[in-house]
Amino acid sequence: MELFSRLTGSALFSAVFIFLVSFAIYSPSLKHDFVWDDVEVIAKSNVSFDASNIAGVVVPGIEKNKKERYYRPVVYTSMVLDNGLWGVSPFGFHLSNLLMNAIAAVLFYFAALLVLRELSGGGREAAFLSALLFSLYPMHVESVSWIAGRTDVLCALFFFLAFVAHILSYRNLLFLVITALSFALALMSKEVAVAFPFLALGYDLITRRLGGRSNILRYAVYTGLLLLYIYLRGRAFANIPEIPGTGIEAGASTGAGLIGAYSGYMKTILGAYMLYLNKLVFPFDFNAFITSIPLGAVYIASAVVVTAALAVVSAVSLIRKENVTAFSIFWILLTLGPSAIISIFGIASTPAAERYLYIPSAGFCLLLGYWIFRVSEHPRYRHAAVALAIVVVALYAVFTYQRQAVWKDDLSLWSDTSIKSFSHPLPHSNYGLALSKVGDSEAALREYKIALSPEMNDSPRGKAVTANNAGLEYLQMERYPEAERWFLKALEFDKGYGRTYYHLGLINYIKADVTGSPESLADAERYLKKVFEHYYTFGRANLILAKVYMKMGERDKAVKEAETAIKTGLPPALLKEAQDILVIDDESGKNEPE
Repeated sequence: MELFSRLTGSALFSAVFIFLVSFAIYSPSLKHDFVWDDVEVIAKSNVSFDASNIAGVVVPGIEKNKKERYYRPVVYTSMVLDNGLWGVSPFGFHLSNLLMNAIAAVLFYFAALLVLRELSGGGREAAFLSALLFSLYPMHVESVSWIAGRTDVLCALFFFLAFVAHILSYRNLLFLVITALSFALALMSKEVAVAFPFLALGYDLITRRLGGRSNILRYAVYTGLLLLYIYLRGRAFANIPEIPGTGIEAGASTGAGLIGAYSGYMKTILGAYMLYLNKLVFPFDFNAFITSIPLGAVYIASAVVVTAALAVVSAVSLIRKENVTAFSIFWILLTLGPSAIISIFGIASTPAAERYLYIPSAGFCLLLGYWIFRVSEHPRYRHAAVALAIVVVALYAVFTYQRQAVWKDDLSLWSDTSIKSFSHPLPHSNYGLALSKVGDSEAALREYKIALSPEMNDSPRGKAVTANNAGLEYLQMERYPEAERWFLKALEFDKGYGRTYYHLGLINYIKADVTGSPESLADAERYLKKVFEHYYTFGRANLILAKVYMKMGERDKAVKEAETAIKTGLPPALLKEAQDILVIDDESGKNEPE
């Protein structure tokens, strides 16, 4: 430990070392592709990343229905910057994730340094070890290697900065400006940032400086920012989403009939706490698609016992002046709260996720780093403490490095996930898409059929999407009758899924092109018109409809649809097809008598 103490003598050296370790351990991600939501959010939607839209994202328009679920303008802004710098380059987006994660690790180091100095009178080495553990923590892979997972990294970056500035504001009140700005940016990165004022409050209570007059200003600023955030979010988003199965807003009066339901929600929250606490302590059991919260009687009883025990340990620690232990446990339980609560809402595709551990893991790493050094202070246990530190650091590094391979591309991700969450249809459906992308049609169809098997119990929309994908696979194989049959199945599952109408229109256009059947042309026109009952714009549908009208000899309608297709945006190859229709019309007009 003496050598370790000399190496950590300089805070600047420690910070640089933490940054480099954080960046190096995730460097394999720089070679990774877009995966999962990245494809839709970035690769296919990059035209929406326009700096002129930022103001409208920060102050959204008022909407009556309030159907949106996320208010994260800082994340959107980061995507705009990446798109401006790199275009649609996975490398550039991954590089930004790595840099933000490394900066977040450094900021956590300074936060740990301040906390340990104030609560234990020292702890330079413990702060370094805590930050090192945080930078290598295996459960961070989802947040760092997955571009769309940067919400947690960005939120943590500003969350840690706000906390550091909050502590420093007791030395110079001007730091309150940095605290306020950082807290605001954290809120606009992810909802878990609402925990910050309560974390600051708990810290101030432990350090016994809550009574200072300047705290009136501090907490007035924090409260004001929180209320402003709720107002801005509430303009277009539901601040309290509807709880599935109640049909009412959370917290509304529902009568005695819902007492059982709400007790079920409490069990879910407790189960989520236990799931996250297990993963915090043993961060080696990975699954990118956690399909359910365990709700067995023994599991829930264990959750009650563990959370109660942690609360008791925290209280006893306060009494015994073990303030670092008390604060670390408080950090963990507090910042896990939002993630445990949202498990009862149908907000995300899964009720729990490993990326939600990013900020809570800081409290765990602080606790672990602190106690390793506390134990090392006893000569009898010094060697054991050193060995434990080496083993934990090595395990974290190995598992973090290896886990990144799963996030290399969709094929790797969904191959792994479809095994670990075999009973859920979405991993199989997504694995099918990944297999289709690499040309393995038979394997893709096998996964689609698994996803559509009765025991999967998917939603009507989920079944429609999977059946539509199966139809697309047969379409690529030029097995048109089977493709049409699967598209019709998709409509049976969900008549509101608009893409199926487009594909049925396309199939009937192909049939008409091969057979010359006017009935198929009429069916193509009918299906393509239905597309626009579900989508405001759909350039591909406009283009096929233009081709249908050309075959019908209705040039005016064809030109109108081609012009609309061009306005709504098309890939280069399809854009040329639409432009060719306009050229044909111009040339035909030249041959008409004057």
